[in-house]
Amino acid sequence: MSERTRKIESQLKEIVGEEVAALADPRINGLVTVTGVRVSPNIAQATVFYSVLEGENEEEAREGLQSAAGRIQGSVGAQTRLRRTPRLRFEPDPVVERASRIDAALREVKAHDVPHDE
Repeated sequence: MSERTRKIESQLKEIVGEEVAALADPRINGLVTVTGVRVSPNIAQATVFYSVLEGENEEEAREGLQSAAGRIQGSVGAQTRLRRTPRLRFEPDPVVERASRIDAALREVKAHDVPHDE
């Protein structure tokens, strides 16, 4: 990945994170965190990875983010010097999901762990 691509991803993550935090949609309001952005090689598309607070409805968050994508994309276009603003697509962060599953498995093991007599 080129240095330019990394800079664009970093800039998009910051802008999109600020825009998501400012949304008034009750499906997302304060419950969603932007965890990363990956742009396509031609910078025509950007996948925005997000996480939701535990116990919150991930599908509602996705719907809220997708419905605000045009507005967020407009802000990205206004705040960057890109020739073409990437089309935004929102996806739950698989790393956060995996970490949650590992954490749950470790808690279960710990709960079933019986001390051994020596």
